[in-house]
Amino acid sequence: MPKTIVSDTSCFIILTKIGELDLLQKTYGQIVTTIEVATEFGQALPEWIEIKSAADKTRQQILELQID
Repeated sequence: MPKTIVSDTSCFIILTKIGELDLLQKTYGQIVTTIEVATEFGQALPEWIEIKSAADKTRQQILELQID
């Protein structure tokens, strides 16, 4: 199982719409997201989703260009 999963907000939105957001925790354990993703999601995230600032802003910008 990968240690790090990178996802945009659509993952949270889709899983919430089908009532299965907890699949992330069941599958991966601890989930970490950025404040930008949490803000875009627009709803309170469960406490098992940790919100952190990206430590490497350059890599974050590269990923944002590649992912969406």
